[in-house]
Amino acid sequence: MKSSFKLLNRLLSLVIIFFISTFQYTFAETKDIWQQSKEIKTNVIQEENKPEQLPSTIFNIEKKNTTNLSIANIVETNIEEKNREIIFGIYDPEATGIPIDFWKNIDPVIFKDFEKAMLENQNNKAFQILIKKIFFSKINLNSFEDNGKAYLNFISSLLAENKNIELIDEVIDQNSLLLNNQKLLRFLIDHHFSLYQISKACGYAEQMGPDIQDIELQKFKIYCLVKSKQNKKASANLELMKEVGFQDEFFIKKINYLMGNFLARSGEANSDSLLNIHLSHEADKEFSPSYAVFQKDIIRKKYFFKSPLFKKMNIDFNKEYQTEEDFALINFLEDAANLELYDYSLIFKLYKKIVFGIDDLLNPIENYSKYNPTKGKALLYQSILLSQDDEKKLIFIRELNRLYQTSNMASLGSKMFFQLTGKMSKKLITKDVLNEVEIKNAGKLSSMNTGTINNKILHQSDVINLVAASTKENKKLLGILNDFDKQIKKNKYIVSEKDIALINLLENSKVSIPDTLKKHVIKEEIYIPNKIYNLLEKKENAQAILENLSLVKNLNINQDYNRNFHIIVKIFDRLGLETIKKDFIKNELLAS
Repeated sequence: MKSSFKLLNRLLSLVIIFFISTFQYTFAETKDIWQQSKEIKTNVIQEENKPEQLPSTIFNIEKKNTTNLSIANIVETNIEEKNREIIFGIYDPEATGIPIDFWKNIDPVIFKDFEKAMLENQNNKAFQILIKKIFFSKINLNSFEDNGKAYLNFISSLLAENKNIELIDEVIDQNSLLLNNQKLLRFLIDHHFSLYQISKACGYAEQMGPDIQDIELQKFKIYCLVKSKQNKKASANLELMKEVGFQDEFFIKKINYLMGNFLARSGEANSDSLLNIHLSHEADKEFSPSYAVFQKDIIRKKYFFKSPLFKKMNIDFNKEYQTEEDFALINFLEDAANLELYDYSLIFKLYKKIVFGIDDLLNPIENYSKYNPTKGKALLYQSILLSQDDEKKLIFIRELNRLYQTSNMASLGSKMFFQLTGKMSKKLITKDVLNEVEIKNAGKLSSMNTGTINNKILHQSDVINLVAASTKENKKLLGILNDFDKQIKKNKYIVSEKDIALINLLENSKVSIPDTLKKHVIKEEIYIPNKIYNLLEKKENAQAILENLSLVKNLNINQDYNRNFHIIVKIFDRLGLETIKKDFIKNELLAS
């Protein structure tokens, strides 16, 4: 009986212990599951509300001093997690007047449609400046339906087409979100590769996003990975390319050789592409292709003269140059000198090594055209050196300059012209003669005097400052205006279309205008085009500004310039973009 009671007690203790253990385990497990469920729910909500991530690349490239674009306050791209904003741009909204959410209601497709219209014929300097101010003003990318993808693609294409490397570097230094655009990435890599800045080109290529499917860019990326000793990653990328059908045997061999498989070298070389030329030289430092393979395009030419290959080019300045092959070599060097890749004075040294007869030298204008164009230039040059008569010499110089222009070497022609006319009488170098000298390759846009005051021309004079003058008029500026009035009365100054635009601006700004100038004030009412007017009425300001930019881009001095000029000003007024309006007025009127 006693043993049965003990057994029962023991059994009861075991049941109690088991129950307590089970209860504790169950309680602990319930708490963990509840907490886990709560965490999962929170994570799901966060993921649902999380904006789609934009392709972003962070890379380490050599920073450079960039041109000061008079930006009031540039800061790093700012991502505020609290408000989930991704801020893109280099100009503060306070400096441009464009709100940070200016584009929020615009259909992303519009940027794709607008891209071609904006990128064609960008000759208008005022248009270029407005493009920078408007599209590089800081905006919140998350205010777009697509989180700014179409906008960034438009910006990338704009940068690639503009080819302003200083602006590109400045934008990318602040915002690395643009490197997933194939067109921009191709431009950046080609630009730095052509200048033999291999490390910088690779800095872009190695961070290339998965959306970039261009085979040549993918090949360059693999080369860069090998160059930076990332052989495993390079091999993995190469295998992935092979899996989708990549079969470039030359490239595969050279990459394997550069990774240490010396049996893959096989002593072969290839010049079908610039990358193949570079790989051939990397695998064999004795590789020295003919200059002819670099004639195909400007990228190859730049690469040749910036790379070690140029140093292997032996140019003999003592021999006579008479064959077509000789002239082809000099022509190649002429083109390089025009691009400022080769010392142009050495071209003239080679011209002297071409032999001519007495009759040719006495009658160069009649005889030069019967020769190879390069030999013809040499004949004119030698005749210039031999002539003792400055008037006759100038005839030869002008003809030589014309030859350079017809050969698309205007920059070289300009340098030659100023060198050879430097000691001539200034009376001979008339305005008509100077007008023949084209300096496109030296930067014709910069010669438009945008932003530069010239008090000899009304629309470029200090008078423009009267437009923004306060009620207290500036006596000095009015004095300049009255001087123009006197010149017009004496028929010493002819009023241009741009002058008329300025005169009407002054009238609208309530500036007291002299009677002679008042004759050019247009009394008729100026109306905004219906399409843009309707957009403004509907508060579709983003679309309206795009349409107004089209008007700026197509502003033609020969097609009712004053009316179209003031329509543009009126639209900017309706948009409330006072700063952008002033930029337009200043840069449009001060341009030549």
